Amino acid sequence: MQIKKYVFLKKVIKQMNMKFELKIATTNPDIIVTEQLKVATQRVNQKLQDIDHEFSQFSYDSLVSRFQRGDRRLLQSSKDFQMVYNTATLAEQMTNGLFSPYFAGKYEPGKIVETWALGKVFKDELVPLLKNPEIFGVWLSNDEQVKVATKQESDFNWSIDVHDLDSGEVISTYYLQNGVISQQKNDFDSNLHKQKSDIKQAIIVGNNTVEAGVWALVATFSEASDFISFVEHYNLSGLLINKENETLNFNDGSIVQAESMAK
Repeated sequence: MQIKKYVFLKKVIKQMNMKFELKIATTNPDIIVTEQLKVATQRVNQKLQDIDHEFSQFSYDSLVSRFQRGDRRLLQSSKDFQMVYNTATLAEQMTNGLFSPYFAGKYEPGKIVETWALGKVFKDELVPLLKNPEIFGVWLSNDEQVKVATKQESDFNWSIDVHDLDSGEVISTYYLQNGVISQQKNDFDSNLHKQKSDIKQAIIVGNNTVEAGVWALVATFSEASDFISFVEHYNLSGLLINKENETLNFNDGSIVQAESMAK
């Protein structure tokens, strides 16, 4: 049995005030593969730039600014805005209001837009690369999420290290063929609402970038004992770390291992 030797090609772009990293796993980094990655990177960069402008809170003619001024026609005229609006509304309902796209009475769906944008450009621009027989896996990440996919029936797995966001040490490694890992750090000093939480860092593993991003954020608004009810109800998977660096692992809605945190 011949063991495949994978080569990883990488590109980095900066958009939406974040660093995005694109990777492909290939066994033959020939000119066709490298050119496909180059073109995909250019398209991802342009689409993220367009999304950032369309949903900017600071641009007068953006969709968000128009909606803040009362233009409700966007819910019919823009499929992207309608998708973000409906997704944000559902997220607020599912989290019992712990997540809200409103701040000080203004509609500001920035967190939903970030996670939705990553998922959208990944599906539109990177997943099609798997049609190339020499490309076995694709990866797109930003500062808070990693989204990966592999060729169907491939035995390739992405190895994804999750770091303690304070010390930088690896606290867990996930092996995924398809899915997303989202993480949030609780900045206890800068946000009074978050001070109600005992969770220092939250990692959620799932399939949908928006859902994983919302649950990771909501975990940093919650006491660990309260967040467990969401874990069980929505069959969540991931890891919580509290202020004392105690951990809580959960998978498909069940607690796998608890180090004092939620006993």
